[in-house]
Amino acid sequence: MPVKYLEGTVEEQAAQIYDLAAEAMQEGRFTAAYRYYLEIERAVPGFRDVPELLAQASYARKEQRSLLLGSIAGAAVLIVLTRLLGNDNELVFLGAAVLGLVGGFALTLALYPRLARRPKPPARP
Repeated sequence: MPVKYLEGTVEEQAAQIYDLAAEAMQEGRFTAAYRYYLEIERAVPGFRDVPELLAQASYARKEQRSLLLGSIAGAAVLIVLTRLLGNDNELVFLGAAVLGLVGGFALTLALYPRLARRPKPPARP
């Protein structure tokens, strides 16, 4: 990806970063979007609707990280259980890993709002 230099006043630069953040949110790159919004908020506090978008990006990146860790944990648990049950078949291990990934993802998706102890921020219209 080529380097893009910002030009103009601080507000114009904030608008350019705002566009990059919106693109990152659409692509599911929530950590990048969060960092973009954080930079805007530091440079120009209260710029457009950045505080609300910053909250959404923060929630989404934490949810995304939790889903990844939940999926990995689910796969690990099922692989260990499969091994403890005395199975040595690699195909069964692969199946257990896939089922664990899906199960861990689904369980984390269902439980995340409770685990985060906060409601999901309202979506933009």
